[in-house]
Amino acid sequence: MNTITQREREVKLQILSSLAQSQAALARILDSIADVSAASPALAGRIAENVKLLTSMQKNIAETVTGLTMRRKRLKHGSPCGPWLNAKIRKQRVRSRRRRLI
Repeated sequence: MNTITQREREVKLQILSSLAQSQAALARILDSIADVSAASPALAGRIAENVKLLTSMQKNIAETVTGLTMRRKRLKHGSPCGPWLNAKIRKQRVRSRRRRLI
């Protein structure tokens, strides 16, 4: 039987709350990186690497606690194409445009 006790839920909630507070702290660190980057790009780069590592660890903890997988969306590169329309719909749209122009 896979039941979670009330205490287990409370502990998981506390862990997630701590992760949220940690994320807020990381956001403040990122703000300070912006200030430091002008003076020392190398230091800013090392801090950014450490923040990425911490974020990765937090993600792993959150996935373990919740049992959910949190995937990052990858940016798609390239130029978007026009919307695909069924051939019948496309013909209807062209006809209606011609009627409006006449």
